[in-house]
Amino acid sequence: MKTLELKLKDGEEEVKVHLRLTCGGQRKLKEKYEEDTLTTLLGGFNEIDKTIDIFDTALNYKDNDNTIKSGEELYDLMVDNDYCGIEAFAKVVTDIAVASGIIKKEQANSVLKSVEDTYDSVFNDLENVIEKAENKDTPTKN
Repeated sequence: MKTLELKLKDGEEEVKVHLRLTCGGQRKLKEKYEEDTLTTLLGGFNEIDKTIDIFDTALNYKDNDNTIKSGEELYDLMVDNDYCGIEAFAKVVTDIAVASGIIKKEQANSVLKSVEDTYDSVFNDLENVIEKAENKDTPTKN
């Protein structure tokens, strides 16, 4: 079965996980969130509950060989392996979608580029606001 494989370190031990949203898994997410699978996946970029449910479902497909069974455990292990920020988790979620036949690799790349551009813009704007605030003349500043 086609899956996304992640190799993570748990202390000194290497842990491999295989992730896949089977048809049954996609239906489970659709029923829970009452929206199409792609909308749920996109929401999983920045909504922790959806991220954990996506990981739970992708870990626990039929006949998997994963030793990790919890989306929370996977998330925490990924953080321990330097996954951080929306871009890192968006990449994993889109890679799961590609491995599961939900979107094509080219579509995943477009989504990730959009996420990167959006967050670059947000943080650039934030830096500009901070810089302006620091340079603003105040009654106590000479």
